Amino acid sequence: MDTKMCRVLGLAIAVLFLTTSLASAACNEDDLRALLSFNSSFPPHTLHNWINTEDCCSWGGIYCDDGTGRVTSLLFSNEPFNDFEPTDLVGPMPPSVGDLSELVGIRFENLPNLVGPLPRQLSKLKKLKSISIYNTNLSGPIPSFLSQLPALEQLMMTSSQFSGSIPPSLGSLEKLRDVVLPGNGLTGSIPPSLFSRLDRSVLATLSLGQNKLAGAVPRSFATVAFQAIELHDNGLTGDASFLFGKSKPVNSILLGQNRLSFDLTGVEYPVGNLEYLDISHNEIYGSISEQIKEATKLTYVDMSYNKLCGRIPSGGSFGNITSRYFSHNKCLCGSPLPPCKK
Repeated sequence: MDTKMCRVLGLAIAVLFLTTSLASAACNEDDLRALLSFNSSFPPHTLHNWINTEDCCSWGGIYCDDGTGRVTSLLFSNEPFNDFEPTDLVGPMPPSVGDLSELVGIRFENLPNLVGPLPRQLSKLKKLKSISIYNTNLSGPIPSFLSQLPALEQLMMTSSQFSGSIPPSLGSLEKLRDVVLPGNGLTGSIPPSLFSRLDRSVLATLSLGQNKLAGAVPRSFATVAFQAIELHDNGLTGDASFLFGKSKPVNSILLGQNRLSFDLTGVEYPVGNLEYLDISHNEIYGSISEQIKEATKLTYVDMSYNKLCGRIPSGGSFGNITSRYFSHNKCLCGSPLPPCKK
C-alpha cells in the first residue's frame, strides 16, 4: 500500500478516534467491568495505569463519549501516540472486548506479542465502524463472523499473520468501503461479492498487496468507485483493464508482480486523480495510448517487464520518468528508451 494512501486512511482513523474525546462523564459500570476483565487477560502491570478506583475514561488507550461516559474506542500501540505511553500487549486479544457494546473503533498497532485469532465475541459489537490492526502477530483466517457487524466501514488488517481465503460474506456489508489486508498470507481468489452492496457514490479502497491470492480480478469491480485498488505482489491472472476508465476517481492502481494479461492499447486512463500506476512484471501487451498524457497528476509510473510495443508518449507526465520503468518489454521505443526505428 503506498505511503500517501496509508497517510490518508490513517488520518481518517485518527478522526474517528479523536471525535470521541477523553471524557469527563463517569465511566459506565458495564464498560468498567469489561475493561477490568480485558486487563486481567494480560500479564500483571501491562496496563499499570488502569486502576479500578478511577474513572476508566481517563485510562490510557480508552476514548469515551463526552455525554454518556460509554467507551467508544480502544487504541493500543507499542509506540507513543497522543501523549499515551507505549503499551506492549502480550497474548491473545481478550474476548471481553466484545462486552464494550458502544465501541465504534478498535486500533491495535505495532504489537508483535499480540497473537492468536480474532475472538468471536467481536461479532457482538453492532456499532463498530473501524477495525485497524497493523504489525501484530494476530493470525488465523479472516473470520466470516465479521459480516455480522452492520456498521463496519473499514476493515484494515495489515502486516500480520492472517491466512486463508477472504470470506465472500463480507460482501453483505452495506457500509464496508475500505478493505485493507496487505502483507498477510491470504490465499484463494478475490470474492466478486466484495462491495456489491456499497452505494456506488461512495469511494472505496481495496488493498490486498503482498499476499498469495490467485485467479482473476472480479469483473464486478468495474462499477465500484475505487479511490485506490492495490493488488500487487500476488498471483492474479487474466484481464484487469476494466479497472481503468477516463472518468473514474481512482488515484492509485497498483497491479505489479502478478500474471495479468490484457491489451493495453485501448485502455483509457483516469485523468482527474490518477497519481500512482504500476502494472510492472505482468504479461500485458499492446501499446501505451497518447491519452495517458491527460492524467496530469500522474507522478509514478512503472510499466516494466511486460510485452508492450510501440512509441512511448512524449511530454506530459512522462517527461520525468526514467528508462527503467519501461525496460524489459517486447518493443517499446522512444524517450526515455532508444529512438524508434523508422
